[in-house]
Amino acid sequence: MKTIPFNPEAIPGRYRITYKVRDAHRGYPIREVEVLATPEESATFVKDGYLVRERLIPMDQVERLRCALDEAIAADTNLETGGGRAFGGIFIRHLLDKHPTFLELLTFQPTLSVARALLGPSVQWRGLTGRVCFPDDPNKETEWHFHQRVVPDPIPPFFARPETIEVLLYLDDIDERSGPLCVVPGSHHWLERDLDKDVFDDKPGQVVLKVPAGSAVIMHGSLWHRAMPTQPGCSMRRLLLWSYGPTWQKPSIYGVKPANGLTAQLLADPSTDEEIRELLGVAGYM
Repeated sequence: MKTIPFNPEAIPGRYRITYKVRDAHRGYPIREVEVLATPEESATFVKDGYLVRERLIPMDQVERLRCALDEAIAADTNLETGGGRAFGGIFIRHLLDKHPTFLELLTFQPTLSVARALLGPSVQWRGLTGRVCFPDDPNKETEWHFHQRVVPDPIPPFFARPETIEVLLYLDDIDERSGPLCVVPGSHHWLERDLDKDVFDDKPGQVVLKVPAGSAVIMHGSLWHRAMPTQPGCSMRRLLLWSYGPTWQKPSIYGVKPANGLTAQLLADPSTDEEIRELLGVAGYM
């Protein structure tokens, strides 16, 4: 299936993983993954919880994604616009179902292969969201937060921690004026620390990420992060957010999924292969 092109020079190296799945009923299937990262980057991701890919998407493809986002927003009747101070702007959910251009991200190897290297060979998409913040809109920062807020205290012996890999693809240049992303390296390991609501202040060890349009930040879903406040003279900030999880984990709960969206049509097609079915959450588990 067609996929969004990327800049090969944004990938500093590659390596291969051969997985044997311990399923005798299917003959111990082998899954080969070419990881579009170096082994050192994967190790650093495990330690710090994020990876930056500057200028991953060529600008002509960035413009295609911008146009697709504009068209999807214009046609959508379920936009989220009431985020308040922490999550202002426009949020649009389930973009895979709403515009064919976004389906070209379904098998996007620079992020999918990293997810398979870190989560295992059987992963699914958990959702694709767009966020648009206009220059003069208020409330474009976000509070410190992390995803998958389901960890109990105490942690049971067999607690299945929800592991996800998140992708933030920036469609505009992000500098100090437009509200860069701020992360705390290693915070995805903090299973026994609380993070209160409405916290916006700087934190020890934080890293501020300013990237050009077409760049992606790949991060663990439990990494503490926030979008910093915008400044006068800032530009529009358009962002695509998606995530991967194991095939046996629930997809994202947010938004109203179209009844007969593009993914439903894809799954109804008998020629759709097993990998696509797995990525869309209807295969790859018992």
